[in-house]
Amino acid sequence: MKTQAMALALLLSLMGCTESSEETKSEVSKEMEKAGEATSDAYEDTKESAADSWDETKDATSEAYEDGKEMASDAYEDGKEMASDAYDASAEKAGEFKDAAAKKAYEACVKMKEQMGGDVSECEN
Repeated sequence: MKTQAMALALLLSLMGCTESSEETKSEVSKEMEKAGEATSDAYEDTKESAADSWDETKDATSEAYEDGKEMASDAYEDGKEMASDAYDASAEKAGEFKDAAAKKAYEACVKMKEQMGGDVSECEN
């Protein structure tokens, strides 16, 4: 658009230097005015479009950030719950192993006391 306006300005100045009719000068002036308006309109449209795009980008970025925060928070809570469940299961298994080991130790003690003639009641400690 800028090139068109410059070309029209050059044409107008050339026409001013030559002997041409007022009607031609008037037509060129009108064309220059139209080109200027078109350029101004295009600039405003582009500016408005850029502002709209920027707003959309900001909104999308903000939404993505909030979604990411929510997902991270959910993942953190899920992880805590899984860790707690695993800890509880481990503690339960450890208790089962401890009880089984105590029972085996008692049985071994009783068997030894019976074979050697000792007091079985000593195994209950």
